[in-house]
Amino acid sequence: MASYLSELTDPKAVEKAIALSDKMGRVKFREKHGFKRARSYFVRHNGKTYDSKAIVAVAYGIEHKTNPLAFNDFGGGERTVKRTLERLGFTVVPTDDDNPPAFTSEWLTTGQIYTRDKLREMFDITDATSNNGVFRPSGYRSVWLFVTRDKAADRPQLHDDLDGDVLTWTGQPAGRTDKLVSDHLDNGEEVLLFYRQTARTFPSGGFRYEGPFLYRSHTGSKPARFLLDRDVDSNDASSSPPTDSDTFDPTNVVDGRAQILANVRRRQGQGKFRKDLLKAYGGECAVTGCAVTPLLEAAHIHPYRGGSTNHASNGLLLRADLHTLFDLGMIWIEDDGTVKSKPSLSGSDYESLGILRLPSNASTRPSLKALRWHRIHIAQL
Repeated sequence: MASYLSELTDPKAVEKAIALSDKMGRVKFREKHGFKRARSYFVRHNGKTYDSKAIVAVAYGIEHKTNPLAFNDFGGGERTVKRTLERLGFTVVPTDDDNPPAFTSEWLTTGQIYTRDKLREMFDITDATSNNGVFRPSGYRSVWLFVTRDKAADRPQLHDDLDGDVLTWTGQPAGRTDKLVSDHLDNGEEVLLFYRQTARTFPSGGFRYEGPFLYRSHTGSKPARFLLDRDVDSNDASSSPPTDSDTFDPTNVVDGRAQILANVRRRQGQGKFRKDLLKAYGGECAVTGCAVTPLLEAAHIHPYRGGSTNHASNGLLLRADLHTLFDLGMIWIEDDGTVKSKPSLSGSDYESLGILRLPSNASTRPSLKALRWHRIHIAQL
């Protein structure tokens, strides 16, 4: 049993198995090779989560030009699959029902049409409540909103509307799922919107996937009225040009203040990610030791691509000005923790920044791979 895994020595074979999983789709890839969804460990690669045992089985077949290993050929625990993948340089993350690592946005494409049946197939869903307007798929850190703007005549005529990047949405009458939406940031979860104008807008009753949204506020109860903002930082598309509705209105002070606070929250880094970094770094900037909390921001080392990148090891707690310089590649971190800066900063306060202050908990220290990626792709060294 162990000999099979010791014979898997080529990381490229693992990468090819991962590429096959991407091409076929996670469920079909597993089913074709007789595997079930991973329960204890997942392999993380390029910001996505994969079923570790199935990946190892197929990688073995690729490397040795033979059939993939069967489910019963080897174990899938810490001493087998996890050890093998880590030996080959891959990141393996544990999971349990209380701490699932996977965000469903990793497998969804903004703008694509999905039916409920397609989503159930993609994510192994058998729960009948997936037909509800609010659904949290088991084993994932995601909350799905299914929103139809113009309701059928026999349905409650609630006012739900997507206007650009702002969703106005009415919660369920009993309010049982309200906290899934209002508390999603604190819970480390993402809210994903599936939207359509009418039930007939798309074939087979499908919805257009609009991507992640962030809770802004709500009023009332049973039902509550919610405002959510599109998580523009998670999309690759550039911002749209301003329209007449974007014109500054000096009388709209309340809305202006709400927008300012939303922008500050987005820049600081929201919810669990920022809380994790504040805890990891003891509430002090990782470079300067500044302890003025409103000035401290949660900086992603590898750019934000949805909730899955919100891990403390992919973050640094930085003072606002240093966050900007880090994002621009004007400063970077060497493998030994030395904070370096571009020659254009010579003679400034940023010329010599010393050594990075590391968290005492090793699991929250910045990833060396992520820091190297930042040096190559952002600082362009």
